[in-house]
Amino acid sequence: MIRLLILCFTVLGAGAFLGTLMKQDEGYVLISINNTTVETSFWTFIFLGFLIFLAAHWSLNLLFRIGLPGKHFFEWRKNRIARTAQKRTFKGLVALSEGHWWQAQRLLSQTAPTAAQPLINYLGAAKAAHEQGHKDNTDDFFAQARAIAPEAEVSIGLQESEVQVDRGEIDAATITLKRLHVLAPKHSRILRELSELYRRQQEWQGLIELLPKLHKFKVFEQQQLTELEALCYREMLLSVVTKLPIESTAETRVKALSRGWKALPNKLNQSVEMMHTYAQALIEAQAFDEAEVFLKDQIKRTWDDSLITLYGTVPSSDSLRHYKQAVAWLKKQPNNAILLLCTARLAMAHSEWQSAVQYLEKSIDILPSVESYRDLAQLLASLGEQEKSLQMSQRALALTEDSISAIPLPLPTAEQQVESGEPQLQAAAKA
Repeated sequence: MIRLLILCFTVLGAGAFLGTLMKQDEGYVLISINNTTVETSFWTFIFLGFLIFLAAHWSLNLLFRIGLPGKHFFEWRKNRIARTAQKRTFKGLVALSEGHWWQAQRLLSQTAPTAAQPLINYLGAAKAAHEQGHKDNTDDFFAQARAIAPEAEVSIGLQESEVQVDRGEIDAATITLKRLHVLAPKHSRILRELSELYRRQQEWQGLIELLPKLHKFKVFEQQQLTELEALCYREMLLSVVTKLPIESTAETRVKALSRGWKALPNKLNQSVEMMHTYAQALIEAQAFDEAEVFLKDQIKRTWDDSLITLYGTVPSSDSLRHYKQAVAWLKKQPNNAILLLCTARLAMAHSEWQSAVQYLEKSIDILPSVESYRDLAQLLASLGEQEKSLQMSQRALALTEDSISAIPLPLPTAEQQVESGEPQLQAAAKA
């Protein structure tokens, strides 16, 4: 209100001031164009100029508004198409989440050209088409997604690799993920899925090369990574020989295994499990002497019963030396049942039959085991002690049965009792 009053007083003051000026001096303006002259006062000229300005301004506005309805119509039509596309896209995504694949594919694919984010439409349509088993349509939608959003190759490729895995196209999925890994080497999901495909295909060398990044970017929990690393190197050692040509010599096989062993990280080549795996690989490669020497060296560094057990099963070109090594260990650990079993087996390999019997009996006294009973039963049978051999076999069987839980059995029915003659037996007993 105060501002309005101030404005009114200002206008009145300005009008009074201008009126005073107009009375004091009207001024004179002469305009001459060719033979035409126009004479007027200065204030009249100013007033006419103001009227001409207003007329021009109104005319321009009128012309602008005459052309505006067409523009408004196009904007309205554009907004209507956008709103319709948004609604249909929303319905398509809902259908996709609910598993209505045909409806989702139709809605998303039809609205993709006019959608605000067509990439979402094409990827959703690709999934819906894949779920219906429409391979060609799926591939077409992926191609259209790449055409309109080449910068989203990682997102498109990840979904495409999932589709390829579902189709059973493991090699194609691996190629896709390798390409994505080049584009985004730090992407955790790419690393995870690529590692899972390597494991599925038993591509242990490729998985080993991927391990540093799996550790660096913490793709899995630490325990999972530790187990995965051990699995990779264990399977790599066991598959070294199988990858060599059949005609490979024993020396070639041993060298290949040796390279694999040296490639192990320090924490793994000190693992008893990995030592056992390497020795087992040497045995399977028929490098018996190398396996015996390796196990002997490792047992001296790290005493472990599993290594002792394996040491007792390795054939050797020098059975006496092999047997004497076990006897030497036995002097330090005379009550080790596992070592006694190992020594007994090596004694049998060297034809020390009675010594083997003694070692087995002592092992059984300390820690009865199925293996000890069975070995002793076979040895006694070979020595002609059939009755004692049978006793050992029965004890081995008893240990095996003890490890099996009792299974409840049904009681015999009346009909079964009649068939078995039980009523007749009861009648005879009464007589």
